[in-house]
Amino acid sequence: MNRVVISVPRVLDSAMVVTQDTQLQIPVGTIPATTTAPYTVNRIQAIATETQMTNAVIAPLGDNTHCARVTATVLIPLTVTLTDANNVQFEPHTSITKNISVVLYIPDNTAFPYSISAEGAFGYDTATTTEDTLTITNVVTKILIRVTAVTDLLVPTYGYAPLQQA
Repeated sequence: MNRVVISVPRVLDSAMVVTQDTQLQIPVGTIPATTTAPYTVNRIQAIATETQMTNAVIAPLGDNTHCARVTATVLIPLTVTLTDANNVQFEPHTSITKNISVVLYIPDNTAFPYSISAEGAFGYDTATTTEDTLTITNVVTKILIRVTAVTDLLVPTYGYAPLQQA
């Protein structure tokens, strides 16, 4: 019997961290010199695929060998769409930083290597801006933390590959 090996990421454990802030002030980002104040916020969008996790600390829990407290700083990048006084639209980039602390299943390093990653989402009610500060109200952030490992699937194959028709 022929077999095919397919390597895929397997999620071993995950957790969702939801935070809520009544008001949040963050830097606007780089505003082009050719724009004219005042600015109107049209939209703020998170770039979930570019979420970064830094300062990760994995502290095993004493009596349970496979559980650990994971603390980290998560940076969620944002694209802000603004319109200036001349109705010219531009998009500066900024970010939100959140500290997380969750308990996750962590496998033994000797079994197979694992990685921990995060993705962030963002929602808000209203936003206003000055030349250097973005004030956002009723902010909700959702951060999905995953423990993943590459797993090999062994799939049986039968027969021959189909011939290409000309």
